[in-house]
Amino acid sequence: MKTVSLDAALACIQRYLASKVSTPFIVVVDDGDEYAAIVNELDTLVKMRVSDYCVREDAFPDMDALCGALSAADKNTLLVGFGESVSLNGNENAIGRLKDLSVKSKVVAVCRGIRGAVGALCADDKKFSTSRRVCFLNAGASYEVVKFPSDMNVPAEKGLKALLRRMESGYSGNIEVKTTLTLQNTEEKHCAYEAVQYFKPTFSVDVACLSDTLWAEYLADEYLEGYGLFNWRTFLKLKLESSNDIYLKYVIDTSADFETYSKRLLTALLDFAPNDKDFHTMYKARKALLKDVKNNDVAEYIAETLVKEDERAYYLTDNTTAERQAVIESLDGAEIAHDMLERVYPSLREYLNDYTFGGSNGELLTDYFAEYKRQKLTNRISPKFHDKVAALAVDGSRPYNSLKTRGEVLDSLNKEKTALCWVDALGAEYIGYIQSRANSLGLKITVHTVRTNLPTLTSFNNDFYNAWSGAITKIEKLDNVKHKGEKDFNYETTKTPIHLATELQIIDEALEWTISKLSGKAADKVIIVSDHGASRLAVINERECKWEMASKGQHSGRCCPCDEADVKSEYATRENDFWVLANYDRFKGGRKASVEVHGGATLEEVVVPIIEIELFDKRITITNTTPAITTSFKKNAEITLFCTSSLKNVSVRVCGRQYAAEAIGNKKYKAVLADIKKTGKYAADVFEAENLIGQVEFEIQRESGKTNDSDWF
Repeated sequence: MKTVSLDAALACIQRYLASKVSTPFIVVVDDGDEYAAIVNELDTLVKMRVSDYCVREDAFPDMDALCGALSAADKNTLLVGFGESVSLNGNENAIGRLKDLSVKSKVVAVCRGIRGAVGALCADDKKFSTSRRVCFLNAGASYEVVKFPSDMNVPAEKGLKALLRRMESGYSGNIEVKTTLTLQNTEEKHCAYEAVQYFKPTFSVDVACLSDTLWAEYLADEYLEGYGLFNWRTFLKLKLESSNDIYLKYVIDTSADFETYSKRLLTALLDFAPNDKDFHTMYKARKALLKDVKNNDVAEYIAETLVKEDERAYYLTDNTTAERQAVIESLDGAEIAHDMLERVYPSLREYLNDYTFGGSNGELLTDYFAEYKRQKLTNRISPKFHDKVAALAVDGSRPYNSLKTRGEVLDSLNKEKTALCWVDALGAEYIGYIQSRANSLGLKITVHTVRTNLPTLTSFNNDFYNAWSGAITKIEKLDNVKHKGEKDFNYETTKTPIHLATELQIIDEALEWTISKLSGKAADKVIIVSDHGASRLAVINERECKWEMASKGQHSGRCCPCDEADVKSEYATRENDFWVLANYDRFKGGRKASVEVHGGATLEEVVVPIIEIELFDKRITITNTTPAITTSFKKNAEITLFCTSSLKNVSVRVCGRQYAAEAIGNKKYKAVLADIKKTGKYAADVFEAENLIGQVEFEIQRESGKTNDSDWF
């Protein structure tokens, strides 16, 4: 099969046009430039397109109609698209039909894609193989048709007619088409992923990463920016680019597909033990990454953390209410790891902060509420604490009697430009939390510890609300949580104190209201006050007292109306014509409380705070003028502090113990640390009353080289 140059081919065509040959002349050409040159050279001929004979947009040409038109043509004609259509159809018999077609005028068929078939005809028909009937230009790559399903969202010619029209123009290279027809001599893409790989030859993500449906969506829209963490587009972006986030990178590297990724975003931390060197880094990165997740997003993960048993809490965060409640569940009957809570649920750790009470029973109250909070959280009453409550419940031993009443203290306070915030059921157990939160929020507080009227019911303790003349708000949510069993908090169905998470949120809301009043200059001071506290331990005690009263117990049996026929319980006190229990029993006839209870006379029910709150003066700074101090057997450690402002009631807290600081003039304060003897470096928190105003460091050194640390023990 002899090939000729472009010039030789054009010369052959011109000889054909001048001859008396009555059959078409076939030009076999591959190169796009040569194809264009021939078509342009023959622009005086009438151009006939094979594509015009497709009966539908996606149908093969009607060869009968085409041949009829060629036979009847009365002017010399240039036929384009024939070779391409035959190649795609696979019907090579059409070539023989064209070569033997009797025509009235000359027909030059410039054909691509059928070099082999025409060559075979030349071998069979020596008369046809002459330069009067056919010529071959140099062989070479011409075009490549790539077929896609007709419903696939790709940039391609729609239907065979459009494809042929484009090829007839001489287009070379890859040509994409969407068609339902079965085509020959084409590269076919069957699915969206294959299409993605075709249009992106360097695409490296494995097909298993996404479903066919999602690959189809990506094919239609490749934009991957700005989608949520749990969106498949974000997953694909990360698969393509990875991440600098250590936890997210680990999730991506260990997730073979989007479904796995969606789960491992939450669960990958379970691969690590809390003592692994990377655990805390992974934990922090995961917590930050998932800060916006919702309760329903983490429900399955929370259930999976149960496999970690005693270490479960280490895998939870305070990002969601559901997780905060799960942390509390995990502490049921457990030892509390304060360092773990500091990382996992800082607010719960703040709830456990000790508040140092003043007054004649200050140490007793400090120890009592520290132990009460721990037992409330761990959902247990130790026999020792139970006995302590019983001992404090008998006549003559009730420490709340040494406290002033709420009315006495409120009447003594300066109320000028002051707003009142009544938080119903806010007991003394929350003072340590409020103290800690106030420090973080830039608030200065003054705490007055007072007692309520008995029984500890709102009806006997709301006179302050009715008498207040200034701005006032009442927050009843805390009381509602404790008594109405909202959100599955009912003790009959949920034994653990998961309601505590909501309690802390409600207190935060009260502090936010306070800040808005102070920052907006609506008030110079806000007073938070409560009608009564409440007891969780009286609920989990689940025990009725042995004394039968004439009246049934009220308010879950914590009190009952008095009757002269009653036999007084040793743990009951009489006030306002009610018997009021000061231990954890309940009078018979009273229904069980659902979450927490009040009406009785335990310290957690009776002792409540009055908290004066102002904006903290941020200009106050504290300096330790004695960074290095010496001690000896007879000499106590002392530190001297200098403050830029004059202060009252200064103290320091070192190693969990509080030490009073004496004013010594010139804005200096001296604290004697009587029981700290061991050499080393220490940190001290400095307080004015209940307010943390600064932190200092100091070092204790030996007074002489003859003294050993062991001498002090």
